[in-house]
Amino acid sequence: MSQTIVIVGGGATGVGAAYHLHKQVKAGSIDAKIMLVERDATLGGKAKTDVIDGMVIEHGPDSYLSYKPWFGNLAKELGLTTVGTNPHCKSTYILHKGRMESLPVGMNIMIPTEVWPFLKTRLLSPLGKLRAGLEPFMPIKKDDEDESIGSFVGRRFGRDVLEHVAGPLMGGIHGGDWENVSIKCTFPSFPKMEKEGGSLLLQGWKNKANKPKSTTGSAFQTVQAGLQSALLKAAEVARETVDFRTSTSVTALKLVDGKYDVTLSTGEQFVADAVILAVPAYVAADLVKGFRADVASALGEIPYNNSCVVAVAYNKADIKHPLNATGFLVPSGEPLEISASTWISTKWPHAAPEDKVLLRCFVGRGPGKDWTKESDEAIMATVKDSLKQTMGIEANPILTKIFRWPKSMAVYRVGHLALMDKVDSLMAQQPGLYLAGAAYRGVGLGDCVREGTTAADKAMKHLGWKA
Repeated sequence: MSQTIVIVGGGATGVGAAYHLHKQVKAGSIDAKIMLVERDATLGGKAKTDVIDGMVIEHGPDSYLSYKPWFGNLAKELGLTTVGTNPHCKSTYILHKGRMESLPVGMNIMIPTEVWPFLKTRLLSPLGKLRAGLEPFMPIKKDDEDESIGSFVGRRFGRDVLEHVAGPLMGGIHGGDWENVSIKCTFPSFPKMEKEGGSLLLQGWKNKANKPKSTTGSAFQTVQAGLQSALLKAAEVARETVDFRTSTSVTALKLVDGKYDVTLSTGEQFVADAVILAVPAYVAADLVKGFRADVASALGEIPYNNSCVVAVAYNKADIKHPLNATGFLVPSGEPLEISASTWISTKWPHAAPEDKVLLRCFVGRGPGKDWTKESDEAIMATVKDSLKQTMGIEANPILTKIFRWPKSMAVYRVGHLALMDKVDSLMAQQPGLYLAGAAYRGVGLGDCVREGTTAADKAMKHLGWKA
């Protein structure tokens, strides 16, 4: 008898789950009906791509991490070309007292692995450098309790390093809210280093000395045709066994005799043997609250920040700045409304013709003003003013794109891992229903594909497809 699986959400998580299920159905000649439901008109979630006049413009993320290979592996399996960042341009600027200052060579987030560049940098005061150098003598945290990025970095290296170097680098993932974001969730290797070896500074120097001279490539990778192309290609392949429904949403989900009664916005209603909720936590909470109020309550504890991304393109002849970095970060103490700018045409040379310059700016900061509600005119005025102040750009852009992402960034607050353990325990009591996505145990595209694949494996095991 045919079994039915419904995947709610068509971002990287949902498409990753659908593609994985498709391969298993094909390999095992399994009689199953798989449906993916996505409320937007296109698949991809935050990984959406425009290609305009030879420019590859990403709406959301512009890369995935090579050491979290699941998205990259998917793209390569589908025959797509992946590329690393420009090997000739590895530096990053940080805005400091109105000046562009290069991140010191050898900085591993907070750990200076090269002495001279660290001593020369103007990002830190003499006292800040001295305090960072005293890190080997700082007390080691004995307990295993979670703490914020701000607490950890400030405790080990001091507030100067936190506010002017580590904070802008680490906090960008969650909108700069480093005083509330969990270090164990976002950068678990650093607490592990402290627990196992004490001084991070001494371990950083030791690791650098022992590191092979050859490198394995860029830590950041992308798909040459655009990140969305990998998900669209995966869906194209999976359509043989998966029914993809775009511009459609699940309006109701009910538990009936151990199965799930699903109602779509089209008015269709049917029973599913398994459901994968590859949607934001607050959407999942709303769907399950009728029969699992405890799960909905736990999911409601996960906060979200807003994000506003602006892409601007210029004729290269109009830009006097050397564009000799991948972009710049803006610490919270600087009087600018943008938190960062990525120089896409420098970071990814394939993403724009040689006579064009393509930049992206991130407007606003996590818990602050909600720029997604501001007008296009107000957003562009802020971006133009910021680029004029920082890069001296006075020319008008030849292209502008504004991407608003309300409630798009799950925030891993201190204690998030404990909350996830609670959610996992509750979900274990609800067979056939699975949560997956960026709200839980990883925010990157690689994490999302991994989450979707893991949820698909759980669903298959529940249905008896796997031992």
